[in-house]
This record gives sequence, C-alpha cells and structure tokens, in this order.
Amino acid sequence: MGIEKKICAMGESLSKASWITDVRIGLGYTAVEIDGKSVGLAYTFRNEAGHSCTAMEMAGELSGKPTSQILDLFMEKDVISSAVGLATFNALIVGRLPDSQGEDFLDLIALQPGERVGMVGFFGPVIPLIRRAGCNLLIFEKNLARGEGLYPPEEIPRTLPTCSVIILSATTLINHTFEGVMSHAKGAREVVMLGPSTPLVPEIMAPYGVTVLAGMKTVNPKKVLRIVSEGGGTQKLGGAVRKMVVACK
Repeated sequence: MGIEKKICAMGESLSKASWITDVRIGLGYTAVEIDGKSVGLAYTFRNEAGHSCTAMEMAGELSGKPTSQILDLFMEKDVISSAVGLATFNALIVGRLPDSQGEDFLDLIALQPGERVGMVGFFGPVIPLIRRAGCNLLIFEKNLARGEGLYPPEEIPRTLPTCSVIILSATTLINHTFEGVMSHAKGAREVVMLGPSTPLVPEIMAPYGVTVLAGMKTVNPKKVLRIVSEGGGTQKLGGAVRKMVVACK
C-alpha cells in the first residue's frame, strides 16, 4: 500500500459523520475546514494549476460534502485536488496530534560540522542556520533561478544518497514524488519532513524512514481561512498556527 492509500485509510477511520464546511484554495496555501471547527493546510502549487480560468473542477461543490469523499482527492494526479485532499486529512488529525518536542527541528537532529545536508525544496529561512553549523548544504529545487548552487531534481538519484541529513518538503506528498525521493534517502541518519503541509502522523511516516516531522497546528481556524483567502503564506499565518515538531523514533 502506497503512502497516499495509507493516509487516506487513516483519514477514513477518522472521518465518520463529519462534513466539509469550507474550502479555500489560496495562492500560497489551501485550507479545508471540517464541521465548522478544525482546519488543515496544504501547499498550493499555483504555477502547476494550468492556464484555464477554472483550476478546480469541483469548485462550488466541495462544501457540504462528506469528509471522506473530499479526502479521496488526495489520490488524484492534479496537484490542486491533491492539496485539497491532504488539507482535509490535516484537518481530521488536529484533535489527535501528539505533543510537540519544541518549535525548532534543528534541536532534534544535532547537525555536525562538515556533514552533508540535502534539502529537497527551498526553505530560505533555514539555509543560513544550516550553513552556520558548518554543514555542506545541497539544495534540490525545480526553480534554479532562486539562487546559485542549486541542483535540479534530476540530480536527486545521484547526489541525495551521499547526504547524512535530509530536509524534505511535505509538498512531495502533494505531487506524489515522496516515495521516489525516499528511495534515495536510505543512508541518511535523519530525514526531516518540513512545512505546513506536513501530516503529523509518525505511525505512517516512520516506516518510510522519516525521523522528524516539522509542521503546524491551526489554533485560530477562522483567521487561517481569511489569511489563505487573501493570498497569505507562512509568515502571515503567525499566531493563527503553532509550530509542531514531532520525533518519529
């Protein structure tokens, strides 16, 4: 069973008698509200949404649907539908999240000077912290214009296996590249999944080799919905969310 089916299976067990009450597909994130209270987030791949004026074929029909029906969108290939499905799952687990081990995942992985760190996705605020620790940082990023020294994703099979620590964007779940990336991460001592899209479920992620989950819990659902609707990203979410760091070991 693939990661998508495992996430959907857990979501199905949690979704009984629950309903979708709001969906916001913003420029930065997608937010889904369940039963008027729990809100989950997932990244919006706006550049991959296509050129049609309609990015979501079910637009206008999502609210009022059984949660299980919208959860299944996570299995879809198109990244807009997949994000709605993952955000639905993240809303379902809000009430059962494990305790956080802090707000900074770097406290858990003990970076060593000279070791090689692979970053799959571009996390600007984290980059100087890793370099300050004396690590050799390799960043795999589709948009090479974001800076010098970036590697295209095609380099992952050759170069990622040389990294002892890997920081992996949770967006790999949305575009269904997660398992492919993780097949090249078997030699790493630590694998961190990072970002608001991160499903904080160690029981699902640990068997794939993920050791730390660094995501967010929504604490002010209505404010999160408004920020997402108005095109806000991670920095704008501020006090409406709480950072969560969960060890999978």
